[in-house]
Amino acid sequence: MAMNITTGNLAPEPLQPGAMMVPAMSDGMALAGEVPEEAGGVNWGRYVAALKRYKWLMLGVVLVGTGAGAVGTRFIDPAYSVKATIYIAPEGGGGKKGGGDAGLMPVNDYTQLLGSFLVLDTVVQKMVLYLKPDRAKDSLAFKNFSTNRKSWVPGDYTLKIDAAGRTYSLARSGSEVEHGQVGDSVGRKVGFLWAPRAGQLGVDRKIRFQVTNFRDASLELQTNLRASVTEDGSFMKLSLGGTDPRRITGTLNSILGRFVAVEAELKRAKMTDLSTRLGEQVAAADSSLKEAENRLAAYQIKIVTTPSFNNALSPGAQLSTNAAQNNYISQKGQLEQIRTDRQAIETVLARAKAGAQTVDAFQTIAAVKGAPDLLKALGELSNLESDLRALLYRYTDQYKGVQDDKQKIETLKATTIPGLAQALVDQLKTQEADLDAKLAQAGTELKAIPEQTIVQNRLERDVAAKEGLFKGVQGSYEAAKLSAVSEVPDLRILDSAVVPNRPASSTAPKIILMALGASLGLAVALALLLDQLDRRFRYPEQVTQELGLSILGGIPAIRKVKGAELQPEEASQVVEAFRSVRLNLAHSYGAAGPVLLTVSSPGAGDGKSLVASNLAVSFAEAGYRTLLIDGDIRRGELHRMFSIDRRPGLLDYLSGTASAEEIIRPSSQRGLTIIPCGTRHRQGPELLGSAAMTKLMAEMKTRFNVVIVDSPPLGAGIDPFVLGTATGHMMIVMRSGETDRTMAEAKLKLLDRLPIRVLGAVLNDIQAEGIYRYYSYLYGYTADEEPAAPQLAGKTGEISREA
Repeated sequence: MAMNITTGNLAPEPLQPGAMMVPAMSDGMALAGEVPEEAGGVNWGRYVAALKRYKWLMLGVVLVGTGAGAVGTRFIDPAYSVKATIYIAPEGGGGKKGGGDAGLMPVNDYTQLLGSFLVLDTVVQKMVLYLKPDRAKDSLAFKNFSTNRKSWVPGDYTLKIDAAGRTYSLARSGSEVEHGQVGDSVGRKVGFLWAPRAGQLGVDRKIRFQVTNFRDASLELQTNLRASVTEDGSFMKLSLGGTDPRRITGTLNSILGRFVAVEAELKRAKMTDLSTRLGEQVAAADSSLKEAENRLAAYQIKIVTTPSFNNALSPGAQLSTNAAQNNYISQKGQLEQIRTDRQAIETVLARAKAGAQTVDAFQTIAAVKGAPDLLKALGELSNLESDLRALLYRYTDQYKGVQDDKQKIETLKATTIPGLAQALVDQLKTQEADLDAKLAQAGTELKAIPEQTIVQNRLERDVAAKEGLFKGVQGSYEAAKLSAVSEVPDLRILDSAVVPNRPASSTAPKIILMALGASLGLAVALALLLDQLDRRFRYPEQVTQELGLSILGGIPAIRKVKGAELQPEEASQVVEAFRSVRLNLAHSYGAAGPVLLTVSSPGAGDGKSLVASNLAVSFAEAGYRTLLIDGDIRRGELHRMFSIDRRPGLLDYLSGTASAEEIIRPSSQRGLTIIPCGTRHRQGPELLGSAAMTKLMAEMKTRFNVVIVDSPPLGAGIDPFVLGTATGHMMIVMRSGETDRTMAEAKLKLLDRLPIRVLGAVLNDIQAEGIYRYYSYLYGYTADEEPAAPQLAGKTGEISREA
């Protein structure tokens, strides 16, 4: 199949048999076929088409956004990071880490101490971290900056130096607070201790800086500081980040030194406190021993002139009474010891109820050593009081750990220890009553035994018990004093921070990637927004869903270079497109009569005349007697396209100046007849609605199988509505990227009020890809002419030479 497309004069060249005429278009034509309805869900094809349409705009937005990100990286200082390591020594040389019996705290609590204000406040003051110049190059001017801790005022400051470099003015939040001569102290009124030299300040410049309080600077440092303890508790890893490598290195090393020093101070304080408490217990035990020794000495002096019991008895009597005597004496001594201990405990409990601090007095009572629960409670109280003092070095009374320890101590003192002591008293009373009963029975047998022997033995046992208690407490006291003066700190600096040569991480690639992602997202959003705001026809669903029209077919866009031949495959696509439209129209009428329709479009430039003329050619090729009427009486150009005279034409017939036979003109296409628009007439719209027009249409229906009227656009006036009423049917041509959907919707509403059946829409100038991919036809299936078979001459199998 051959295809010729002319350019410039819109006149078709003679077509070969079987070919269809397709007049040239300035920017392409379009294809036919059924519109595949999109399945439910998101119409991704529409989004992809929108992105393709605005690809250059999107590219521009992405390039601008990425370029802005690249430029922005120049204003961002690189980030540096320094690291250090602290070794945590095991307690007592064993495998148990800090937090043992003599240790300061559990390993994990070291991170709490590291972030405490006791450590960080000192570092902030030493490194002047409460001062923040706006520009790094201004740091030299603050080399000797410090503050009066009692009267300095935080805020945002600006120091201005005049052009001569002689005077300065200091403003806080825009209000001047001081001015003076360069070289004098600056900021005395706001508590600054700062006397920069003239060379450090320069001339004609502004130095902006911020001064915060120590606690705020410590909180910021606490946020930037990172610390972690290894699983075995042997090492603590520290890291600090910032934009000034030297400053963060010095800061981290200061933190290391202060942290280790504070830990050592707290540990020495704890050991010193323990030594003090043990010294008090040694003094109490020594006093108790001396009292027992004095009682024994006084009794011995008292009975020094009294004959001993053993000497008063005969040898036989002593042997017979020795076992009973020893048993009686032992029980009597136990009774006296129990009674003494009970009374001592009751005395301590009475003093405790009166509010006296007598907990340590329990340690000097022998019976207490035989009460493990009471001993455990006393030991727990001692440890809690020691821990409380250690916590008070670091925290205030509002700290939860301090409050918890105080609560535990109060419970032990007010409830646990008194309860256990009372239970011990009750137990001693029971033992005392039991021994009393036993001694009453044995007393009758031992009345002759001198009481001095029993008393002396009791006093000697009391002395021995007090002496053993004194030696034990004194040993613990000596060990504590030795630990206090020779204790090795639990923490040691293993690796100090070193000034880094390279940034820890380059933020430039991240910022550029973020800018790329953000600009890409913005470009996509902008493209989709512009697509939603676009009033022009772009997608099939805009015709079917928004306008409620069925699609009769689609005409593909053909990008033809001037002077070049149209490719056969492209031409075949156009031919098949019009054949599809022809088929849909033919079946729309069925056997009801001839095909009679008006072809229009919402606006100019939609290609309605080209679609009407090529559709007429397609019907003629199919064997239909076809009449094409140029109803565009204002700007009709069909006479140029088919190279015929414009006058006389339709308006001449309607005005009565020409007959029907005079206006009907044959065309070069077999089966196709043309009626041009005729002489331009001011009353043309009225003539279209006259009885002559009705008469003409009635006559033409009897002479032709297909009558196609090319009308003006719907927005050009009433002409298309009049012609549509005359034919009773109308086909709308909509051009992709050109047709105004809002106008089309408004004009179609007018058609609803008229006796016009809208057959559907033809989509013109579409790209057979993406959402329109189903409108294309398979390549390689062109209906070409096949050469005639050669004639046979004479015998079968011989081919004529002429053939």
